Parts: sequence; C-alpha cells; structure tokens
Amino acid sequence: MPISFDTSGFRQLDQNNWQHPSGDQAELTYYGVDPDLPAGLDDLQRLRHHLALIHGETGCLIEAHVVQLGGVPALLRIVKMPLPNQPNGQGFVCSFTIPKANCSAVLQLGAMERGMTGTREAILAAEIGFQNWIKPHPYAPELQGVLPFHAGDDPRHDARFPDHPLSRARAWAHHVVRTAQVDPQFASLPPFQVQPPPPVAPGQTLVTALPSLPVKDFVGLQIGEETTFWRMTDPKLREMLGRGLMGRSPLAETRFRDMLMIDPETGEAMIPDRFTTNGEMTAHGTRLTQVTLHQADAELSDEDVLDAFRWAGQMCGEAAERGEYLSLEPIENQGGQADPHVLLAVQPHEGQPMAIAQFSPAPTEGPLAGSPSRSAPATRESVVGIGLIAGMAVNEWRSHPLRMAITYQRPAG
Repeated sequence: MPISFDTSGFRQLDQNNWQHPSGDQAELTYYGVDPDLPAGLDDLQRLRHHLALIHGETGCLIEAHVVQLGGVPALLRIVKMPLPNQPNGQGFVCSFTIPKANCSAVLQLGAMERGMTGTREAILAAEIGFQNWIKPHPYAPELQGVLPFHAGDDPRHDARFPDHPLSRARAWAHHVVRTAQVDPQFASLPPFQVQPPPPVAPGQTLVTALPSLPVKDFVGLQIGEETTFWRMTDPKLREMLGRGLMGRSPLAETRFRDMLMIDPETGEAMIPDRFTTNGEMTAHGTRLTQVTLHQADAELSDEDVLDAFRWAGQMCGEAAERGEYLSLEPIENQGGQADPHVLLAVQPHEGQPMAIAQFSPAPTEGPLAGSPSRSAPATRESVVGIGLIAGMAVNEWRSHPLRMAITYQRPAG
C-alpha cells in the first residue's frame, strides 16, 4: 500500500484494517480512479469551502489542512457526524488523502462516542456560555449543516478530555504526521489537478437532462418531453447520482431532481456540482452513448435490476442524513407528486429510526397486495430492503427501471 504508518497498540484485522483497544479503527485504502476532491491542494481556501458544504450534508467538517506525510502533500480533515441508527452520540473521522492524477490513497481513523455521550460538550457549553457556543463555520459562514460548528471542538480543549473521540483522533493525526511514510513510487506519480469543465465547442448546444435510476451501465435521460436511453462510458455520473452532489432541477417547491447538461448529438455532457464558490460553478465532463431501450434491456440481468433498487435504498439512507426523503416515480413526471410513486424515507418513530416505503396506489398483486406501506427499524439491511420493496411495486406497474427516476423531497415548511 502507498502509505505506511505506526500501528503500535492496534490489532490488525485484515490487510487494510486495524483496531485499537479503545474501539477506534484505522483503515488504509487505495483508489484507482480520479480523486473526487472539489479543488486542488494548492487552493486550500476553495477546497475548504467546498468540503464544508459537502460534509455539512451529513455532519460537519471540523478542520481541514494540507500537511506533509513523509514529504508528500496530503489533505488532513476531521469530520463529525451523528452515529447511525442512534438517538444520541457522534462519530469522528480523521483522514489523510494523498491525491494523484489518476488515483489516491486514504488513511483514516474512525473514533465513535460510546457509553455516556455529550459530556465534553455539556461541560464546555456551561463554561463558555450557550450564547457563544454555536459559531459560523470558518470555511463557509453561510452553511447550515446537519451538525453545528461549535466552540467545544476547539483543539485547546483536547487536553482536558483526552479520552473523547475527537481528542483521540487529533492525537492520532499528530502521530501520523510525525511517523508516516509514503512509497517513493507512489509519491513520484503525477500530482492531482482539478480539470476545468470541457469547453463548449462552437455550434455545440447543451440542453438540460434529468436522469433516471441508473441500472448497470445505463441511464435514462428526460430531455424536454422525450425520454432517451444512454450508456455511461466512465464512472463519473454513476458516482455522483443520488448523493446530493449534482446540480438540481426544481420540479415543485419541495421537489428536486439531479440534472446534467448534454449535447444529444455527440453525447458530450457536463455534470454541474450542486454547490458554488463565490458564484463560480464547477462541473465534470463525461461522455454518454445513446442506445435504445431494447438494446439496454438485452444487456441487463435480473441481478442488475435488483442492484439498481438496492442502490435506491442506499440513497434513501444518505438522503435521510441530509434531512430529505426520496420518491421513486416515472421519469416523465416533472411537476407535483402524482401516482404511481413510492416514497422512501428513514424517519424517527417513537424514538427509533424507521425505514419506510409508502406506495401510491397500494399494490394489488403479489406479497405487497393491499398494503399502503411497509416499515422496519432502520438498519443497513432494512434501508437497502425498502429499495427492493420499491422494485416490487415498480414491477407491478409494468414500468422499466430505466423509466423511473429518483426525486429528492423535503418536508414542507
């Protein structure tokens, strides 16, 4: 692996994972694809701003710095997020990313609150004063994230709370900076640089397209009143779909869908980022190849279709972390909510998060017949499962999955 680090005190679980007696877990991962950082390490202000917005969707970016690991520039970031499927508590992830032109290496530590939670925050909030507790995010003052940026996460307080997971994560980060080494061959690879959006060629016209549920390498695009079908030739669109990262097209006051810009003649497309910095829009280039629905369907197996609905369930879980839920509905439906559709959500019920699928209309055939909804305590398996349940409803509607789209929805008010 490209990074070597001191594992003293850790027990190795497998080739890439180590666990500390405290429960903290270190992981080392190599990614053989273009890094997904929103800016280069040489543009720290822009990088911090974008990362604050991205991590604000699921938690809060506490800090981000460019440091040296064995003489190689790396991005250090510390992020906090709510513990999944828990009413209280937070997890803290400290990561080092070394981006290269076509790959990256990431070393990270996950440290979770256990037992009684919130002690550090309660003591410090009483001392600092609740009126001075919440602060504007230093990298993105306009941000209203899932978790607040507050005075209690200041590193000056770590010495008083050495067993707190944030203190442990920072202590580990300082040790890694002092001791880690990088493989010389990896260090010599071409550096990562953010590629500007491809220019629009003279005479080229890009139009707005709203994507369908992706199935294997295929995606449907609603362009105006027409639904067309395309093969994705690289992983970029699939990596961004459904995760709240792409630019959005509003359908109604609280309904939104991912959008991209495409030249239907050539398949050249740009995927705009959802967030901007100082009014500047960034985008990612990709190329799609048009196919017929029959051609796409001939290459899809039943397992490919099941994987697509499992993915929809996973995206529902990610949407819940942003305070949203999803509607799986016909792609041509671009206004207010209409039948048929399945609402997929993870919502609290009597103090417990529940994974919910609501059908409209209720299925009349098969194991879901007569049931307007299905729910279960939210776990990784049940959240994926509601996507599969949605697929059963889509099958009853006799609709092809490439004709279905995910719409983000927010509670009114």
